[in-house]
Amino acid sequence: MFRFDRRLLLNVDWLLVAAAAFIIALSVLSLWSLAPGRGGGALAWRQLSWVGVGLLAMLVMVSVDYRHLVRAAPAFYVMGVALLLTVFILGRTVSGARRWIHLGPLTFQPSELFKLIFVLVLAWALTTWRTPSSSRGGVLVTFAILAVPFVLVVRQPDLGTALVLVPVAIAILVGIGVRLRVLGMLAAAGVSALPLFWFVLKPYQRDRLLVYLDPFRDPLGTAYNVIQAKIAIGSGQLFGKGPSGATQSRLAFLPERHTDFIFAVFAEMWGFIGCLVLIAAYGLLVLRGFEIAASAREPRGRILALGVTAVFATQTLVNLGMVTGLLPVVGIPLPLMSYGGSSMVVSLMGLGLLLSIRMRQFY
Repeated sequence: MFRFDRRLLLNVDWLLVAAAAFIIALSVLSLWSLAPGRGGGALAWRQLSWVGVGLLAMLVMVSVDYRHLVRAAPAFYVMGVALLLTVFILGRTVSGARRWIHLGPLTFQPSELFKLIFVLVLAWALTTWRTPSSSRGGVLVTFAILAVPFVLVVRQPDLGTALVLVPVAIAILVGIGVRLRVLGMLAAAGVSALPLFWFVLKPYQRDRLLVYLDPFRDPLGTAYNVIQAKIAIGSGQLFGKGPSGATQSRLAFLPERHTDFIFAVFAEMWGFIGCLVLIAAYGLLVLRGFEIAASAREPRGRILALGVTAVFATQTLVNLGMVTGLLPVVGIPLPLMSYGGSSMVVSLMGLGLLLSIRMRQFY
């Protein structure tokens, strides 16, 4: 299972690796610049430690043939659901949400890991069961697999992470050839059910939606984060204010500046030009992921690469949308950029899966 053929090194996607390394370097630089030598420096060193753990996990994923992981997907699914249930028993509540399991000094978020497990189990189900994957049966299988973890993650509550799974599932269904008419019927059913979701939302989630519709509804409360993020992004102008001049970020006017709103920090420091460079790096990473999916010679690799790339693309678009006020705030980290151990390690594991598929497409 762990045999490694040196010939595989000839197929490493170095552009994918370079794009990821560049984004991680910008993440560490941004965290360090928040408060050099003080809190920011500590955050940067902790982020680097998580990068080290993530690189080890990525190497494990690269060393293992992804087809073995797909075959083991049912066991991973059971383990993932068990971890999501464990959150309700051993999890600690932070800011009204119970999403993390504390293991001594470490904190682990199972919902982050389940994003990869979800893609693995879809790759297994859609290529193993006799139901034609491009038929309605494939759609039913996909949403049956989605149902249990979706409900568990929403109950934490972590609506943002749960919603990430939906476009990932749709991207995979499109990739396997499900008819657009079937997907259109699903979309129509989802839109018609939206009013019912209002009654199951938590009060703070309803407030976020109302603030999205009226950004100045609660400027010192629910809308404060988004307003301060927009000020930070706008103050960066074309070339940015540099680390020393980024007062909005360094003086802590911007809440959650090192996690979900790190893009606003980066925008204030490096301006519109810097943002274009960062977005281009994400664009390159996503395009290389789709290229790996397109060039995969067998269905399991194609579905797996498409799903992992869709996770990266969805999280990036949702995070940038919420920070700039184009989408409601849902608490989604920016992959490879936001501070956080679970997010960084799982993102690097996803990259390891993409590299494993690319390296083994001719073997």
